[in-house]
Amino acid sequence: MSTPNIEKTLTSKETFVFKDLVGPYFNPSWHFHPEFQISLIVEGKGTRFVGDHVHSFEEGDLVFTGPNLPHLWRSDDVYFEKDCELTTRGLVIYFDHELLSESLLDREEFYNLNKLVENASRGMEFYGETRTKINALFLQIADEKGFRRIIKLLEILDILASSEDYNLLSSPGYVNVFKGDDAEKMRLVYEYVMTNFKTKISLEEAAKMLNMTTTSFCRYFKPRANKTFTRFVNEIRIGHARKLLLEDNFNISQISYECGFNALSNFNRQFKAITDMSPHEYRKLFLNIKTSIS
Repeated sequence: MSTPNIEKTLTSKETFVFKDLVGPYFNPSWHFHPEFQISLIVEGKGTRFVGDHVHSFEEGDLVFTGPNLPHLWRSDDVYFEKDCELTTRGLVIYFDHELLSESLLDREEFYNLNKLVENASRGMEFYGETRTKINALFLQIADEKGFRRIIKLLEILDILASSEDYNLLSSPGYVNVFKGDDAEKMRLVYEYVMTNFKTKISLEEAAKMLNMTTTSFCRYFKPRANKTFTRFVNEIRIGHARKLLLEDNFNISQISYECGFNALSNFNRQFKAITDMSPHEYRKLFLNIKTSIS
């Protein structure tokens, strides 16, 4: 089985499309396409992959990605269960890169927009007041037609370009090296890790799925993920740990084992390596933020 790693989201007669995507879970395929994409998660939770970036997502997640930047919003396991009654909903805008031509972006008036386009090559996560404004415009754009839709899109881009409420996602050195059936191979690896990260992850098993030796698999995986397989697995585990720390239902030792770590000391070490803070500091910081907001 082979799945194309490049998707085309627009026809030759379209400048952009708006989609209201509702389903039992988000598209589980690792993919990229030549269009810009603005995604707003209205309903659903899971793990977000953008280039070499891995992080959890939930309702309100707002991300802008540039052309040919691989991405995936992978719903939590519960959404794939047979009798699950949960649903997901995402509002997505795809628009052609020709809408923001180089000759246009070179003009002085478009300095901020040009910077936005440059940053989109790494993926951008927006938060705060920016997210609130964009949420309202997304709901409005669905009711517009013709050129008025273009105006709404430009208004959205203007807000994003003027915002300081964002984080860049992929690392500065990330380069999309996907070709051929890479997307399908990486999907199999991602699916294996997402399904088994709470227990033992086997490098040998992952390599076997791709009919590779462990040495060949490690050489294959690292340039495509921009990290080692071990680092990738730890990021998935720590991403899940972040969710559990914010829910405050488990103590840190329980969370460590729930996320697939056999030793609390290793969990603490890996958590700090990835987040620059200990699990205790992370929980305390975000619980304080939650308290101040409420």
